[in-house]
Amino acid sequence: MVRKLRDFAKTSLDEDERALFAVLLAPGVAQAYVEDDVSGYAMTEWSPAALPESLAEALRDAGVRVVGLDE
Repeated sequence: MVRKLRDFAKTSLDEDERALFAVLLAPGVAQAYVEDDVSGYAMTEWSPAALPESLAEALRDAGVRVVGLDE
């Protein structure tokens, strides 16, 4: 499956989309390969429902201003 995801990212996504895709997938892929006894420390309890607010907060904290998204 990881190979399929890699192929998809290489052939179907532009550079910016690949970067975002990697950020979204990295925690799950890392968790899949953790082999030690304290693997629970690698993950933080986080709900996907928090993604929009988490992204907005990260953008605000970084000083990024997004314009042109209004309908």
